[in-house]
Amino acid sequence: MAEIRVRAATTQDIMGLIPLYIEFHEFHVAGVPDRLRVPKNYDIDPTLDDYIQRPDIGLFIAEHEGAFVGFVEVHIREDPTNDAVISYRYGHVQSLMVTAEYRKMGLGRMLMRAAKEWATAQGVTQLRLDIWEFEAGPLHFYERLGLHTVKRTLAIDTIDAQW
Repeated sequence: MAEIRVRAATTQDIMGLIPLYIEFHEFHVAGVPDRLRVPKNYDIDPTLDDYIQRPDIGLFIAEHEGAFVGFVEVHIREDPTNDAVISYRYGHVQSLMVTAEYRKMGLGRMLMRAAKEWATAQGVTQLRLDIWEFEAGPLHFYERLGLHTVKRTLAIDTIDAQW
């Protein structure tokens, strides 16, 4: 098998990235259909162009024989400052996607490494991410990389609450 390469995305990559973003979203729709839905129109082009141009966003793609097989999108963010909370400037992994046939080959780890290296070069010392928790979701992958829960959002439908 030819080598898989991870590199920064360019504006010339937008059309190749769009199917990955759609697959990413539809994977999550299948996992949490009561929370997400497939939009009537995916209008990703202008957003990706903006992301590629912005210095506070890193967008990296995994490429195999000219085909895009994964991506990671990381944003530099900072917590609001106040007297009660210690503020952090951090890299927020907004999206990580590896196409189904390339999973379990180390690409997710390679992409996360690219995100970490880019975020570190931006002067941050922490990566964060949010995930939807569902059976086929990526929680175990992230835990294997060493990520841990810092804050959790819990929910119950009011009709199910027996108190």
